[in-house]
Amino acid sequence: MLGPLYHLVEREDRLLALREAHRVLRPGGLVWAAAISHFASLFDSLAHGFFADPAFAPILARDLEDGQHRNSTTNPIYFTDAFFHRPGELSRELLAAGFQVVEVSAIEGPGWLARDFDGLWSDPAQRERLLAAVRKVEHEPSVLGVSSHIMAIGRK
Repeated sequence: MLGPLYHLVEREDRLLALREAHRVLRPGGLVWAAAISHFASLFDSLAHGFFADPAFAPILARDLEDGQHRNSTTNPIYFTDAFFHRPGELSRELLAAGFQVVEVSAIEGPGWLARDFDGLWSDPAQRERLLAAVRKVEHEPSVLGVSSHIMAIGRK
């Protein structure tokens, strides 16, 4: 489920999709459910320079209030209507659909915040340093929301 959950803005629709995935999986089967982080708009707008745009301010305010992302502008950079999960919400939805939660992880680690990611990545020593730092925080629940996307793995 690498996309449908964030396009389903109502919780009941997300649960219906997850329950259907649970129904069709064989016992012991795994589901990978991707979500957009509740905080993605804040970090993305700061990193890409549109935080100060007055047209974006109400979009961000609602995202941070209830996770309901609504792009009332014609600017495609502000994405489309969607739901942005908190990591705990994603886990609770998998549990409500009957899954055992195996793991919730960040898809983009903290490297996406690097001012010059390409420069770090192209230097083998800096790449290893970055990867070592990421490995130290990749399972830290308190930093999951910094990733723009999160992934929950559930077992039937």
